[in-house]
Amino acid sequence: MERAANDLRMLRYVAEITRKLAKMLSQTRYQMLVYFLEMTAVEADNLAAAQDPKQEEGQMPPELRD
Repeated sequence: MERAANDLRMLRYVAEITRKLAKMLSQTRYQMLVYFLEMTAVEADNLAAAQDPKQEEGQMPPELRD
């Protein structure tokens, strides 16, 4: 059970870090890399949400919180 919680935290950490990196790079000419990082963050959030039994259906996705 603890391993699953660690996995969820890691997925959410990956999502957070990739979003920060994408935000930093968005001011540069590396738009394809920015897109890839944003999609990686979304996928990590989706995986975490799918594995999280406590996740509520009505919770707003993290990409809409910004």
